[in-house]
Amino acid sequence: MDGEKGIKNAFEKLKRFFSGKRFQDSSWSWVVCITAAVCHAINLGFALSFGALFPELMRHFNATRERTAWVGSIGLAMVWFASLPAGYLCDHFGCRITCFLGGLLCVIGLVATSFANSLSLMYFTYGLVYGLGGCFICNSVYLIVGKYFNEKLSLAVGITAFGSSVGVLYTGPLLQLLLDAFGWRNTFRIMTATFALVCILSLNFNPNVVEATMETEVKAEALDKGQKVGIKGSIFSYCSVWTFPVFTFVAISLMVGSFGLYIPYINLVKYCDDLGIAAQSASRLLVFIGLTSSLARILSGKLCNNPKINPVFVYQSSLFIGGVCVLLLPMATTYWALVAFSSAFGISDGIFITTQCYILLSCVDKERATASFCTLNVLYSFSVATGGPIAGLMADQDGNYVNSFYMTGGVLMFAFVIPFGLIFIKRKRSPVSPIVSPDMPDLEARKNRSIP
Repeated sequence: MDGEKGIKNAFEKLKRFFSGKRFQDSSWSWVVCITAAVCHAINLGFALSFGALFPELMRHFNATRERTAWVGSIGLAMVWFASLPAGYLCDHFGCRITCFLGGLLCVIGLVATSFANSLSLMYFTYGLVYGLGGCFICNSVYLIVGKYFNEKLSLAVGITAFGSSVGVLYTGPLLQLLLDAFGWRNTFRIMTATFALVCILSLNFNPNVVEATMETEVKAEALDKGQKVGIKGSIFSYCSVWTFPVFTFVAISLMVGSFGLYIPYINLVKYCDDLGIAAQSASRLLVFIGLTSSLARILSGKLCNNPKINPVFVYQSSLFIGGVCVLLLPMATTYWALVAFSSAFGISDGIFITTQCYILLSCVDKERATASFCTLNVLYSFSVATGGPIAGLMADQDGNYVNSFYMTGGVLMFAFVIPFGLIFIKRKRSPVSPIVSPDMPDLEARKNRSIP
């Protein structure tokens, strides 16, 4: 009898775990946030550390920089390209199922890649299959945070973004260690265990039962109910995000900036190889990028939470720092100069990731948050896909990376300038913030947000 009662209690606890009520900005919200950060660390940590695999694959297949770079670039681009179906799955089936499916696809993609006998096959197994799984995970971790948080959203986004930089911090050296000990095929197989962990951690995500706090409920009721029904799940929400000036200008800037931001990630280890720096030392540069990026993500998240700080300005600072760093990179020909570059570039990367995610989730109303995030990610992916291979093609033709890095730095500086166009839009002065202005309807308040 006691045994049956114990089993019944265990099932009740399990039921509450999967379907129990949760509240925004609660203690459980932070558990979900930490879980999301760990999943993000595993996911983007591996995708952004492809540079450690780059020289090994290039040698094994006797391929050019351009052809080899396409493997990593397609995989990285797919992390954002499939955001529309990923957003649909999150909205209709929940972030838990979407993230679990993403982890499963990553396992399948990495196992298949370990048996690939050509780069062309790896474009499919790694670039498409693994990349699709990575996209499901990436969208799930940010959208679940957007559902569990309201007042502490910027800090929660910063912690989640912090996860990917921690992932880079350990994944680069780990991959180099596994490559030296087991070869690249077994390295892919061993890394599947980390994505199996993502499948387990995704069970924490349960956005369909998140309840708003009383203050948030009052604000939500102020919205026109008919409008909410008409917007949700319709194609109109994906088109109407372009009526928000901050989204439009930041989205254009992000598309330009993302073309250049990931070029150093893919080509840095090969650049060190050209300079005669050992692969083990080169892979440690990813540690410096991860360390400073981690710090920048947390600090920029807290900074954006300050109502006196405009997140668009903070976002622009990341592009300026990154542009200057890459323009100076051809002059960095010693290891310690590259350490200095990696540290500064990590700051740029950390600010860029945190601020873009926060702006995309907060510059539109709640009903368009998924549309804002997913629409931009699709466009973002095209830039990410082409940046690395174009830089590699230029390096193949020139015999070095000098012109590639000058081109990259110029692109980042151009992206830095684009948001200044908001100054010329004569709209109500208001910071980018998820807090609704008390004297304006929520929709109009968010549409009119621009640089003061």
